Amino acid sequence: MSQSQSLKLAALAGDGIGPEVMREAIKVLRAVENKHGKKFGFSIEITEAPVGWAGIDAAGKALPDATLALCKQSDAILFGSVGLPDRDPTIPKEERPERAALLRLRKEFGLFANLRPVVLSKALAHACPLQPDRQGDGIDILVVRELTGGMYFGRPKETTDLGDGKKKAVDTMVYTTDEIARIAHVGFRAARLRRKKLTSIDKANVLENGVLWRDVVTAVAKEYPDVTLEHMFVDNGAMQLMLKPTQFDVMLCENMFGDILSDEAAALAGSLGMLPSASLGQTTGEKTFGVYEPAGGTAPDIAGKNLANPIAQIASAALMLQYSFGLNEAGVAVHNAIAKVIADGLRTGDIYSAHDAKARKVGTSEMGDAIATAVAG
Repeated sequence: MSQSQSLKLAALAGDGIGPEVMREAIKVLRAVENKHGKKFGFSIEITEAPVGWAGIDAAGKALPDATLALCKQSDAILFGSVGLPDRDPTIPKEERPERAALLRLRKEFGLFANLRPVVLSKALAHACPLQPDRQGDGIDILVVRELTGGMYFGRPKETTDLGDGKKKAVDTMVYTTDEIARIAHVGFRAARLRRKKLTSIDKANVLENGVLWRDVVTAVAKEYPDVTLEHMFVDNGAMQLMLKPTQFDVMLCENMFGDILSDEAAALAGSLGMLPSASLGQTTGEKTFGVYEPAGGTAPDIAGKNLANPIAQIASAALMLQYSFGLNEAGVAVHNAIAKVIADGLRTGDIYSAHDAKARKVGTSEMGDAIATAVAG
């Protein structure tokens, strides 16, 4: 990285708890900047902009033109969450935030690879729904999900009126060889940096695209002889996540299967509030553009009450430092600060247990303060 480089970040907080957890992530990023900025020659230029219902209220659509322009001028996007169940039915489906903002951003920037790390801290073993004997020595899974193909983007996608009050809905699941190979390489490269095992998830026994998926992944695997490949049907994969999650290292999934299984796996970490994600596009030089967001939703029932867990948003910022900004040491410092705060016993309500004598329940802002302090220290 060149000296005194300004890293441009678009911060799109969104709806519900989004603004609260984004505030804490920015707080931590400022601590990173103060601690590591001079050492590595960077500053972080953070510009906030509306998205989701906040975008609709401000400019009439979920992804305002000015917000999209800001994203195109930025090095990365730190995203909160969008969608308000009570308001979503008031506008057409195609204008709702999940489609009009989040899916559009993925398509606009070619964000084809979603990485979702699922790690169960020993200190949070009580929050995992599985018995201790199923947790083994710890759970550490990376779900690699293809993000721009499959049923979410395939055409035709439509609902037609059949008359007599009846309708027909069609979603099309489509994949090409190139799309599968591209995400497979991401998965295998990730496995090389971990425990060198990749489990490819498909439904090759009944789906044509599942057969193609298995064939292409098998072919790509020949370029990674040091990585062990296994194939698993998606229904068995879901079951195995609950029976023996420690068997998994990297799980490679198409779009819909990855969406479902990554949320299931997230429960193993005790709370969606603990799970970050990175949605990445092609790497240009040393830079990879990405959208970084927590795995959870807007949680409007607890919005504005200082109850939300900001860790997923903060950890997403750490992934951004690593993947888009090339600041691996700074990103690791944030991950370590999160681990320290958890080890010290600080807990938001979603990961709190009264049976843990060391645990102390804190709010959103106090958790963010503690992580920022740990980074600064």
